[in-house]
Amino acid sequence: MPSVPAQLSSLRQLLAARFPQAARPADARLLTGIPSVDEATGGLPRSALTELVSAKPHAGAQLFLAQLLAVSRALPSRAALIDASDQFDPGSIPDEHLEHLLWIRCRSLQDALPAADILARDANFDLILLDLAAESRTALRRIPAHSWYRLQRAVEQTHLAFLILTPVALVPSAQLRLELVRAHDLSAQNQPRPQLAGALQVTPQRQRLAASA
Repeated sequence: MPSVPAQLSSLRQLLAARFPQAARPADARLLTGIPSVDEATGGLPRSALTELVSAKPHAGAQLFLAQLLAVSRALPSRAALIDASDQFDPGSIPDEHLEHLLWIRCRSLQDALPAADILARDANFDLILLDLAAESRTALRRIPAHSWYRLQRAVEQTHLAFLILTPVALVPSAQLRLELVRAHDLSAQNQPRPQLAGALQVTPQRQRLAASA
């Protein structure tokens, strides 16, 4: 059976052949539809890494992810989710918000990072999500810093927004770092998803100028 990087490389070639003229949006940021993010930062920067830290359970990381899938589908554009721990539940999201999504189900962190590196170089995507939120902090801290800088250099050559979900501040090359600061209580389960997404409390922890600036 081919390795995960080999499979992804073949998939990348297939996408390039099928969509040779994928259009790039003209705007420099991807609006999320979440007021606490868009008002403070203007959205997620393109050609850059954004880190979303969710240290508390039920703070809304999956709600944030679902909101981005809805926004990117509405553009419309193509998105990819690299699911490091195979935790994503597509049944919790409307089918129409998944039609543009490439879901990479990984068996380990060692599969997820090469997949991220390959997809970050693919101009067919407008949004890439790397979900590391369920990984152990010990394992994540073993990732060498140069891996993140390599990923950043790859993303700089594209116009995509690249979001990394983590349980602890981790990515030194992230242009923008956001943190989910408030956990939802049980009563939130009865509220509509758009209402919950609009009320997410997301705090910018770091925002750097783009490299080109």
